[in-house]
Amino acid sequence: MECPSCRAAVDDDARFCSTCGHELTKRHDERRLVTVLFADIVGFTSISEQRDPEQVKRLVDSVFELLVEVVEEHGGVVDKVLGDAIIALFGAPVAHEDDADRAVRAGLGMQEVLAEFREEHPADFVQMRIGVNTGEVLVGTLAGTDYTAMGDVVNTASRLQELAPAGSVLVGDDTRQLCSSVLHFSEFAAQQLRGRGQATTVWRAEGVDIGVAAQRWVSDVAFVGRRAELGMLSSSVLAGRGAIVAVTGEPGIGKSRLVSEALRPVLAQHPDALLLEGACAPYGEPNVWWPLAGGMLRDVGLDRSGSPDDVRERVRKRLPHLEPLDDP
Repeated sequence: MECPSCRAAVDDDARFCSTCGHELTKRHDERRLVTVLFADIVGFTSISEQRDPEQVKRLVDSVFELLVEVVEEHGGVVDKVLGDAIIALFGAPVAHEDDADRAVRAGLGMQEVLAEFREEHPADFVQMRIGVNTGEVLVGTLAGTDYTAMGDVVNTASRLQELAPAGSVLVGDDTRQLCSSVLHFSEFAAQQLRGRGQATTVWRAEGVDIGVAAQRWVSDVAFVGRRAELGMLSSSVLAGRGAIVAVTGEPGIGKSRLVSEALRPVLAQHPDALLLEGACAPYGEPNVWWPLAGGMLRDVGLDRSGSPDDVRERVRKRLPHLEPLDDP
């Protein structure tokens, strides 16, 4: 058998091409919990009327190239591009435990990228509306098309996009409930979306508290087993010298609980010890030092998006024992 993508020879029973990775078997329709992001350029018709078609295409290509990169950085997949609109899926074909978070973060990131694009290309003023919605969809192929999602969730995401002010991200209530506390929303009030029989609660995504890291494990269930690993971790922490310890294992095996149990006696013996906790998110932060910087920001109670006056006041309250520096 021959791969239709790269024309390499493959086994008849192969599911993927060993050369290019192209999927060789047809996917069956399945129900999936998916977060849909629907983004649309504002005023595309007027832009098309005022410019040559080739100029419009180059503009849209350059903008969409940046936006697709943001979607993929957050683990999403571009379902389709419809002229001046992008539909992206989070949760299919690959699901993550935080797909709602990823979709909203991606929407905010897309607006930031567009803002930077407008600063660099003031003549090409492009704005976008974004709607995000979560629910059960049917994913599969439709009339020989590529893998796609079908259902009311997609339609609602489109309606939210139509309702959104230019430059904003509107989120359905189901998506908002699945998002973590680091994402901030303001209520956009209940709206009667076109084609729906009842009012829909809508939220506006305002930003991400990027100074907040994942919290340590908290549980009232007794810790059982892992004595050897616990002894190794405790001795490393109490040794009084620098050390790097890596705890690896399958998801859900108890890594976070083990680290928490190892730190418990240390913090009890040294209540004044400074504990910094950072997180290595798979998206959003390219700085390799962010786990350390994020832990420091969280300890001081800072958010990089805060105003300089707010940052200065928080530092003064958190570090009262330090003498202020004289102005040069």
